Amino acid sequence: MDKKTECEIVQDLLLGYSDEVLNAESKKLVEKHLLECKECQAKLNEIQKDIENHDNNQKKQIDYLKKIRRRNTIKTIFISVGIVFLIFFAFYLRKFIIVNDFMNKAKESAKSNNIYREVSKMVTDDSVAITREWYKDGKYKLHTDIYSERGVENFMTVYATVNTDERIIIFEDAKEVRIEKDESAKMRNEEKNLKPVDSQNYNFINKLKIAFEYSIHTSTYHIGREYYVMNKIFDKNSNDVVWIDKNNGLALRKIGNEVAIKFFEGTDVVKEEILLKTEYKHEFGIVTDEDVAVPDLTGYKIEYVSRDSDGNEI
Repeated sequence: MDKKTECEIVQDLLLGYSDEVLNAESKKLVEKHLLECKECQAKLNEIQKDIENHDNNQKKQIDYLKKIRRRNTIKTIFISVGIVFLIFFAFYLRKFIIVNDFMNKAKESAKSNNIYREVSKMVTDDSVAITREWYKDGKYKLHTDIYSERGVENFMTVYATVNTDERIIIFEDAKEVRIEKDESAKMRNEEKNLKPVDSQNYNFINKLKIAFEYSIHTSTYHIGREYYVMNKIFDKNSNDVVWIDKNNGLALRKIGNEVAIKFFEGTDVVKEEILLKTEYKHEFGIVTDEDVAVPDLTGYKIEYVSRDSDGNEI
């Protein structure tokens, strides 16, 4: 076999030799020829460089495709997170708008100088305290009755005037009066403490907090007009429910975690567990001067009480 023919044969085998797919006889032939032929050695180097360049290009393409895939994956994740965030934000924004609206209304309601409120609070499973509060032009009256199966018991009536140091407390059933005149009474007679409107923190941070902590939906079921029902979201052990009047932003009902337990008579077997609730009623512009006027105390036993800064009687 002449050299030219042998070179042609070997060069046809070089690609297989580089890929290591030749059989032993062909591989031996190629290696023997390469020891003596510079031309085929150069051809082999070219082939190996081409293969190396091809492999490098292929690796670059694969790396590029991987990079694109990673970018697309990250992009998809960001888009998904963004969509979830937008949904959450829209949902949260709706709640914040509701909270902001009713708290602004409550703030306006608190500015009124003529307010009447009734507070009905379950004390035990068979007794309810009804507190009626009148406020007009700085004068205040509070009257509490306890309702039970035994009848109605007058607990007390309180009269006070904004920014004075005197409170008159009348115990009607006992025909007794306690007049408190001290700094403690003055502190309790601040307008924010006397106005029969739920004291609330109306600032922006508190609005954000309420919108975050509570679910809010609208109902008309119990009172025939729309009100908000608010439930705590994250505390599974909490029974907190608050009803808010859409018209004035004030509470209509509150239910907390206090429970009254009712037993079968003469046993310690639980018959019923009752969540204690508090209900509110507000009216504006109906309080008269007579409603907040201190009555004639003739015939009552009067006791004067003063306290020091720590609240101790002196």
